[in-house]
Amino acid sequence: PTVNMALLPKVLLNRCIIRRARSASYSTSSILQSAVPLPTHTNRGSKNDYHQNGYGKIVAVSSVPSSDVLPTTVHTHFTELRHSSPMRLVPSRRTNPTAYNTQHRRENGASNRSHHREGVLLHLSSYGGGLVPGDKLNLDIDVRGKGAMLAVMTQGGQRIYRPGEHFRRYENYNYEISAALSKPNPEMNSLKVCQSTINCTVEPGATLFYLPDPTVPYRSSAFEERRVFNCQFASAASDNNNNDQGSLIAVDWYSSGRTYSTDIEERWAFDYLATRTELYITDESHHEHGRPNLIESLSFGNKGISNRSPPAAASMGQSFDAMATLLLHGPTSLPVAKRAVELERKLAEKLTRIRRDDSVFEEQANGDIDGLDELLESLGGQVLLSVNPVEHNSDNQQKQSQSHNNTHMVRIIAENNEDVYRALHFCLKECSEHFGGLEPYKERIHSSKTVREKSIPLSMQQEKETRENKGEDLEAIVDQLGLFPVQNNNKNHNNNAWFRMCTLSDSSLPVGSFAHSQGIEAAAQMQLFRDSDHTDPLLAKHLSQSCSIEALSDFVYSVSRSNARFSTPLVMAGYFLMQQSEQGLELDELHQLWSKIDDYTDTMLITNRPGRRASIDQGLGLVRIASSFSDDSDINHDSGNTADLWALISQSIDKNGMDAMQSRRPPTNGSSQTKGHAAPIYGILSAKLGITPLDSCRVFAFGAARDAVSAAVRLNLIGPAAGLSLLDRIGRKAVEDGLEEGLVGMLYSSREELGCDEFSSAMIDRWLQSVHTCAPMLDAAQPLADLLQVRLFRT
Repeated sequence: PTVNMALLPKVLLNRCIIRRARSASYSTSSILQSAVPLPTHTNRGSKNDYHQNGYGKIVAVSSVPSSDVLPTTVHTHFTELRHSSPMRLVPSRRTNPTAYNTQHRRENGASNRSHHREGVLLHLSSYGGGLVPGDKLNLDIDVRGKGAMLAVMTQGGQRIYRPGEHFRRYENYNYEISAALSKPNPEMNSLKVCQSTINCTVEPGATLFYLPDPTVPYRSSAFEERRVFNCQFASAASDNNNNDQGSLIAVDWYSSGRTYSTDIEERWAFDYLATRTELYITDESHHEHGRPNLIESLSFGNKGISNRSPPAAASMGQSFDAMATLLLHGPTSLPVAKRAVELERKLAEKLTRIRRDDSVFEEQANGDIDGLDELLESLGGQVLLSVNPVEHNSDNQQKQSQSHNNTHMVRIIAENNEDVYRALHFCLKECSEHFGGLEPYKERIHSSKTVREKSIPLSMQQEKETRENKGEDLEAIVDQLGLFPVQNNNKNHNNNAWFRMCTLSDSSLPVGSFAHSQGIEAAAQMQLFRDSDHTDPLLAKHLSQSCSIEALSDFVYSVSRSNARFSTPLVMAGYFLMQQSEQGLELDELHQLWSKIDDYTDTMLITNRPGRRASIDQGLGLVRIASSFSDDSDINHDSGNTADLWALISQSIDKNGMDAMQSRRPPTNGSSQTKGHAAPIYGILSAKLGITPLDSCRVFAFGAARDAVSAAVRLNLIGPAAGLSLLDRIGRKAVEDGLEEGLVGMLYSSREELGCDEFSSAMIDRWLQSVHTCAPMLDAAQPLADLLQVRLFRT
């Protein structure tokens, strides 16, 4: 039959998929009323605005009322399901779930007969197989009722396409300094970026599985994603009642693109990629979220940063083409976390000796998990996996007792996507009982062993052209942010500030920075610097003899750039705090600002325990040495509360919490005290000593680059002279790239607050939201330091 193609887009646009609820508690009329076709939200005010908003709504409800006790079998049904182009939602039927579940319970004994939950499955896709520039997706997911289970999967990888000729005419979409200083039109800036926002609410006793395939950003594409998960717990829940906590299992996964393209470099060659995940653990009776319990934020800006083969490619190393995170929370996720912990240990044992101390899942230490040996044999390349237990800090004692040991962040980097499929399938295998025997990601594995052709990447060591007048551009951004050196009345102030800046950058500064390797030691023992030319297994174990200088250079670059990117907004926030103290801001307001900055820093680092301990350890060292600097009237203290501010910071730091972290024990109770992280304290101290804001950020970032190179020298990976060359050739430029990204991100995020004469804490909030990391290889390797049996460094 013939098809009227003119009407086809309209039909697809208004298409709506409805599944009737089987529960008698929901009427058909209410379902139909909530499932009206969604209009498109295109902005017709501008002739150049071609982007399209796609919206989706998913509501999955348990057949059990929230007040009832769970029966033997709990069913989940859709009560609301709708979408608009370019988003598409496709519910899937399970194949004979009752027969599978009966057989599964028979094979696994009577222990599984008490409560069995049958979830619903849905596939998320888009019209056209991907996103084009300007597409914006918004998806709301609600999982309601005890025993409710929802799995959201995808039909394939989500592709982010590069812009066409229309979009290439505009050059102000990227995060370049020139674009930041020229104040581009925000609407024009948003034309290039594809955006995705996912808001999920999981009620007590319910579970959400968010298991997508990888997102593939093609060359010159731009993509930004924000995922917000709100897992609730019952107000009057007991500590041992798992049915009163919401559970979450969520994957976030990115692939490098067309790796084997021979004409141009397409590996990690996107222009912009940002992903942000927030986890809230809230009381079901409270509607306000408050501060996130966990933040995972990555941001890459490849365009305009340098002429080096894309910085994102350097941050992923020369061989890793896939990065993924697996966020686990709640009682349903504990079996997944157990399998992930055992996989982490087995992968590490293949490369180095690990310690066997008390762990969260000590019962798994002496037993083999089904399928683990087959998985290890089937991997075709190197896979780096780390499991990070999250220790929540909250004033709510009930919240902390329930969430303790229930949240984990699993990070994975691999040389190919199929190995990530295999690792995720292994970890999630036990979840199949809830979906009629469907094992997540099993259908994506097409062979018994991964076979990967070794590609020849373009040289990562191309010399970068230094942009002229970059220092002047960065100073202009600092001026726009409203940051300036504190006032002084001493004509020798500049000389004293310069000398003190050198003192802060000196390796003899007694803050313990050289006790931390910036992830170099863990990466070395995981053989990330192994020279691929050496095939002798005995020689490969001696990394000092087979270390690849290219791989080490890439790691130092990514560490230095990510530290500068991450710390710049935090150092500036601390600097701004001292400015407000000098201008006479009330001590109570200073305390609130300091707590906000430090708490946010702790939330960003909570999924990286060694990095978190190192930050707090060095922060306490800075507080300890602050009084060693003489007060020779360099700074006018008449109008400020500088001494009171330092006393406030010192008194607010939780010393007991630090002792618990050093022994890798969870905190015994909730605490409202601050932790004392290094970056904001460094900004406060720099402002006190009269150092300029930009120099403060540079010196702090230099310290991280210097410590990384020093660790490589002490581990005998590189010689002292070669280390000095590496620091000057790679570290210096990486620091400037990260500093540029951090300042431009601050400028973009705080445009609405700039120019205000009155103090506004909203500007601090916006600065904090611009804090990102950009080194997935570091984030995956650094937490493995706690597994190492032989260590030279504390972290």
